[in-house]
Amino acid sequence: MRPFAVVTILGATAVAIACLLVGVAGGASCALGLEGTACLGGSVSSIRDLLGAAVAMGLIAGVLLVASILWQARRHRRVSAALGSAASPAWLAQHDVRLVSGLDTPYVAGLARPRIYCPADLADRLSEPELRAVLLHEHHHQLAHASARLVVLAAILPAVGRLEVGRRWVERRRAAIEIAADEHALRAGAGRAELARALLKLGSASLDVSLPSYASASELRLRHLTGETIPASRGLGSVAPVVFPIVAFAACLIWGLIA
Repeated sequence: MRPFAVVTILGATAVAIACLLVGVAGGASCALGLEGTACLGGSVSSIRDLLGAAVAMGLIAGVLLVASILWQARRHRRVSAALGSAASPAWLAQHDVRLVSGLDTPYVAGLARPRIYCPADLADRLSEPELRAVLLHEHHHQLAHASARLVVLAAILPAVGRLEVGRRWVERRRAAIEIAADEHALRAGAGRAELARALLKLGSASLDVSLPSYASASELRLRHLTGETIPASRGLGSVAPVVFPIVAFAACLIWGLIA
């Protein structure tokens, strides 16, 4: 028997036991053999308490997530403002950019009006084809509002980053944003070799995790650019054995309220 089936069966069994326990959660009155209506009243009351607690926890989690997103957005705006104050406008490879001395790699910053910020010496560090490939990549971040998406990922990271699976999920979501920008550059005429060479020349990003950077997710992007198949992140099928018992138990609770 496959592990998926085993976990699902165990989950279903756990749901059945949990529903049974909730069904007799009316207290000692049921155990003493009182009328069925008394037992049902106690069970429904217990179910309401559990459901109310679950709703309260969900609301608290939602408020904390919104607060985290707002905090990350504020951090992003501060970094964006700092870059803007130190930048000078320029025109590189047919793209409107801002040059910043001392920057390690190109970034896109800004939530409402994202802009491309480049090292002042970028044109000296890259060949013309590499420079064009890099700016096509960064332009996609502007079009896709990658900054806003990364702000949300940065807000989620403190909650899911305590587990390795959570950290890997965030890493792969960030890599997916960068790979989509690489694909845009390839469709616009950039070469895989130019994208890969520029990635190696520009090193690693170090400014802020909520900023799209050309040097982000370099390992997974290099594997993608060289044609290596990257294992897909685990989707719904891998979490179904966990989701199924939770959904079934929730249905059990709701049924207890309306039955």
